[in-house]
Amino acid sequence: MASKVEWNTAAAAHLLRRAAFGGTPEEAAALEAKGLEGAVASLLAPPGAGTPPPATDPAQLAERNRIRKAVKDEELLAKMEENEFNRRMRALFEEVQYWWLTRMLTAAESAREKLTLFWHGHFATSHTKVESVNYMLVQNETLRQLGDGPFRQLCRAMARDPAMLLWLDGRQSTAKAPNENFAREVMELFTLGEGHYTEDDIREAARAFTGWVVPPETGVAALVPRRFDDKPKQLFGQTGNFGADEAVDIICSQPRCAEFLAGKLWAFYAYPQPEPALLRSLADHYRANDLHTGKLLAMIFTHPEFYSPRARGRQVKSPVQWAVQASRELHRQLLPQKLALPLCAELGQNVLRPPSVKGWDGGTAWINSATLIRRSNTARLFAVAAPPVPVETIATMDAEAWQAVAPEGTRASAEALRRRLGDVFLAAPLSAGTQSRLDALLAAKSFPCDDETVREAAVLILGSPEYNLC
Repeated sequence: MASKVEWNTAAAAHLLRRAAFGGTPEEAAALEAKGLEGAVASLLAPPGAGTPPPATDPAQLAERNRIRKAVKDEELLAKMEENEFNRRMRALFEEVQYWWLTRMLTAAESAREKLTLFWHGHFATSHTKVESVNYMLVQNETLRQLGDGPFRQLCRAMARDPAMLLWLDGRQSTAKAPNENFAREVMELFTLGEGHYTEDDIREAARAFTGWVVPPETGVAALVPRRFDDKPKQLFGQTGNFGADEAVDIICSQPRCAEFLAGKLWAFYAYPQPEPALLRSLADHYRANDLHTGKLLAMIFTHPEFYSPRARGRQVKSPVQWAVQASRELHRQLLPQKLALPLCAELGQNVLRPPSVKGWDGGTAWINSATLIRRSNTARLFAVAAPPVPVETIATMDAEAWQAVAPEGTRASAEALRRRLGDVFLAAPLSAGTQSRLDALLAAKSFPCDDETVREAAVLILGSPEYNLC
């Protein structure tokens, strides 16, 4: 285990790739100048308001229900109205998806959005079943606003979140029929992990979570007293007339909760299965700070092991990380919506539509022969279909982007360009095969080189297996 952090530009670049969605060598150098603690503090600082999301209607489900009833009653033109409603909702949902990807690309929002993406996979909820763009957007904003604070507050909010109540059928949980599945998922997936609770704990927690509904006219969760089980409950050795908040507090107070969450956060940002001593220290810190996630992240991002060889250049990029990071490094906007969303879905990460309550497996599960080829083929798209970040002179936007990727001083020789592109794009060394292809490409070029040489070399690197690591 590493004993201290060697803070330099390479370490700052690693921090940008893992805590956020990457950055340029210049951004890494600016982060290095702040010192380790200053760099981490700047990334974890609360961002501004950011780009506001598309407007959504909290009563969307009420409108959907009305239309579906009309279709069922065979009302004239109702089927046409339903088709038009569904078309509008699909378009709005895709607009929200793309809005979120765009926020990830913004430097000031990048670290906050990376954490929001983590919580989205942790409290995995899918629009496929929820069917309300507004509910999904409300949950997304809750994860963003509460994600770096005390976990209890976030977990309380998720226990009464409209999208979550629909996703796990919590709104159907009543005193007469408590939803034990909802309580099980809260413990198994969100707080403790499998096997760290009893069936009695599940039954008693299910009673505490009863009574919550989501009126489709308002889209706001509400507790209905007559549906709530107001009898005494016994949960993890404690007795009382617990409701949802009290149940969450008791569950989060179990020693296992800090260990479970610290392990998931470390795996997301660093590497899976940390050593027992490291996990204990992370969990102890998390527990001592009342499960304050921001304070745990500060410990993770300043920990020597986070910068160790085991942690660097060995994490497989998620499809979202791949796409957003490529955009940042190429000084380009995201691919257009009609390309970006299908691409991420084909590569296995359709945001706001995780595959199950367990979210995405991640890691090597992102890569197979089909997705590897798809990523490689997409590299050229970024060079031709992703618009450059706007500059003052529209006619020179593409030239400005390639100048930012490889400034004049880095184009003097093949070796200088090779070093620069390695700094821009790579967290891991190129394999012998990729290095040979790059050398052959550059050997056929003249130096100082032009934009076309930079573009061809960049596309080659983006399409290489090594670019999939961060």
